[in-house]
Amino acid sequence: KGLANMPRISLLRHPSQNGEWVLFELQGNIIVKKGHEFQGNDLGELTLSDGKPQIKIGNYLLQGKVVKLPKPMVVLNRLSRAHNRNEIDIVATIREKYIFSKRPTFVLARRT
Repeated sequence: KGLANMPRISLLRHPSQNGEWVLFELQGNIIVKKGHEFQGNDLGELTLSDGKPQIKIGNYLLQGKVVKLPKPMVVLNRLSRAHNRNEIDIVATIREKYIFSKRPTFVLARRT
């Protein structure tokens, strides 16, 4: 077992609160077409429906769940290391995560 089988975790800003971020966990792999890069591109469209996160990636819909973290986490940014002092800025707090562990559902786009 290598890194390819580990859950993918990233961070995003909480849709309703400033200074709050959400841990975003996907089970599985995201495969990018040959010749394309993922960095700098959007993954998909994230929405909250009745308090449950959903993400649409192309023609696939992943439904997730919200899990409160047992202990809050903070996101830190090291500003400088001047005169043997570390200056650290607290960027955000993380109190919950969105877990997408089920298989995606294929959805057809409606023509208008």
